[in-house]
Amino acid sequence: MTAPTLAMERTALAWRRTSLGAAGCALLFVHEATVDGWPAWPVPLAAATVALLVAGVGWSRGRALDRGHSGTAHRFIATTTLAVATVALIAAVTVVLNG
Repeated sequence: MTAPTLAMERTALAWRRTSLGAAGCALLFVHEATVDGWPAWPVPLAAATVALLVAGVGWSRGRALDRGHSGTAHRFIATTTLAVATVALIAAVTVVLNG
């Protein structure tokens, strides 16, 4: 194994950890939506949807790196950054609405 191969493997594992963390956050948001009920459920479900998007992007990027397709990661990083910022904003709104 060469150093670039190991670096790609570490990066693929990092993207997979990101996707698992995002999926876990999505589950917590879905749980919050089911506990609170109407009218507060659309906000956590929106956050869950965005978190699942992050999970999909992370999983996709990890698989691409496993297959040796390093390419440019600008789209993946930009999408993940925007999605995490959106989820953080939605979480803050949820906290404010629930008092």
